[in-house]
Amino acid sequence: MLALGCLPAAVRAWGSLILLEPPPQTDSLSMGASYWRVPRSPDGIHADRAVLPAFDYERHDGIFVSTETGLGYNASQTDQWQAGVRLWPQFGRSRQDSSAELPRIGPRMQGQGYANLLLADVVLVQSAISAGSGQGRGGVQAEWGLSSAIPWSTGMLGVGAAATLGNRVFRRDYTGVDQAGWTDWSWTLSLDQKLSGPWHMDGQWQRAQILRHGANGASGDPAWHPSALLLSLWRDW
Repeated sequence: MLALGCLPAAVRAWGSLILLEPPPQTDSLSMGASYWRVPRSPDGIHADRAVLPAFDYERHDGIFVSTETGLGYNASQTDQWQAGVRLWPQFGRSRQDSSAELPRIGPRMQGQGYANLLLADVVLVQSAISAGSGQGRGGVQAEWGLSSAIPWSTGMLGVGAAATLGNRVFRRDYTGVDQAGWTDWSWTLSLDQKLSGPWHMDGQWQRAQILRHGANGASGDPAWHPSALLLSLWRDW
């Protein structure tokens, strides 16, 4: 049976659709460590790897601060829908991956509005609009996705698919196509598992394909960029 009651509070490492639980009844804090493997850019062949401290603080009024979900606000008090705003870091494209056609893009905080809706307790419809990407911060992208999960007594396995529509600046700076349109599609596997006592772990693996259709209808070969992986071990306080 598919269900979504225990989807973890994780975010796509490429793209930015978000999964959140309702705000807790009382403020909650979890800390731990995360292993990140994230592509340096959508089209790049290199990926950065790091083990970093993990932090997740959720207030009862919907404000959250997390190394996985950024800084934001969730207006919902129920599993049936989620909506809010957040700031999320974008790491851009390094000099190693830049070229004459694809510029270097420095790191920055990107703003986002998001809204999710749970249908029949089986499928979560996700959406987000983000601004501030690209070399001159004029990039805007809209994302849509569907997620579901298979639960068991101590955890769950989730699966999702998503696609991104970018404006001209976003597509030009990230894919080399100087025209607004569909930028990528991706699929994701998520895992959440309770361990003994206050410990639990979550993880997410994602693969995205970059779409390169030009204004004249011609296209280059779609490119699978390196998969993104996030594994976190948490202790609840």
